[in-house]
Amino acid sequence: MTRTPRRLATATVAVGLAALVLTGCGKDPVRSGAAATVGQTRITTAELAGLVNRGLKDPQAQQQLGADKPKFQRDALGRLIRHEVLAEAAREQHVTASPGAVDAKLASFEQQAGGHPQLLQQAAQGGISEQDLRPFITDLVLGDAIGDKLTASVEVPASAIEALYKQNAAQYDQVHAAHILVGTKAKADQILAEVKADPSKFAALAAANSTDTSNKDKGGDLGFAGRGAFVKEFEAAVFAAKPGDIVEVHTQFGFHVVRILDRRTTTLEQATPDLRRGALQKQRDQLVGELLTKVATKLRIKVNPRFGRWDARQLAVVDASGPGSVSSPAAPAGGDPQQQGDPNQQGGGTPPSP
Repeated sequence: MTRTPRRLATATVAVGLAALVLTGCGKDPVRSGAAATVGQTRITTAELAGLVNRGLKDPQAQQQLGADKPKFQRDALGRLIRHEVLAEAAREQHVTASPGAVDAKLASFEQQAGGHPQLLQQAAQGGISEQDLRPFITDLVLGDAIGDKLTASVEVPASAIEALYKQNAAQYDQVHAAHILVGTKAKADQILAEVKADPSKFAALAAANSTDTSNKDKGGDLGFAGRGAFVKEFEAAVFAAKPGDIVEVHTQFGFHVVRILDRRTTTLEQATPDLRRGALQKQRDQLVGELLTKVATKLRIKVNPRFGRWDARQLAVVDASGPGSVSSPAAPAGGDPQQQGDPNQQGGGTPPSP
């Protein structure tokens, strides 16, 4: 870094949005009918087409994900299938995704992305439209609820939870600040006096005076950041101040007039559910996967061969002509293998865990 407080890490939604990214959709128009059946539920080609078209609306998604459109379509169909399997598994386990839990998950993703607009942008670039983002997050919350139910009796020592909390302290205590960087103390003193007299001038003074070109036109906004994101002197000042305070700080980059906009803290008690999930991730994945396998087999998934085949080994919709792709289950002994391509015939399979 050359002219602004050094960040050691950039907040992202990589983990969460990695699950959201879809890849690939077919060139041919989708005909009416069934794209797949999951138990008694029929996933229509129109439903699949809507998801695909919305996912490719963003120019970056079109450029990157549209490069392999058939795969985008297969993955989108897999997502629709997994939704049905998750819903059935949740019914069996008597759990739900409450609106409050979905709101909390959405807020967490927004925090990591740097705000709601940034989250929408990242999701759109990953093939998830604004319309489809909340439903997908709802499925993530449903998966969490299922995992919580299946691991409810597994003990996690309080000391392990506390250790994880301390390891992730920067995530749970963050300050939102804006700054104006100048070269001399005299100039900083002058600006400090002006903004203390009228804080509404801060953005205009940043645009006119700050030498930090990365944010001067955004009112000097540095966003939310935890400890370790800034150089020592800057960090000490912003974490010692309160929201609404305006302070002056000297660092190796010059003199900063800093306005504290907000502070966001998450207590150990509030963070415990997520920390517990992290500590039990391997067990949760195994138990949820086993449950979804059982549920999907019972529902008997069939995919229209126009879109691919349900592959029980990869737990996904795959290219019907690809190596190792099979319908699931295989045709029974003496059965007609051609029936495996008919989505109105019953077949089984296992979706990947969310």
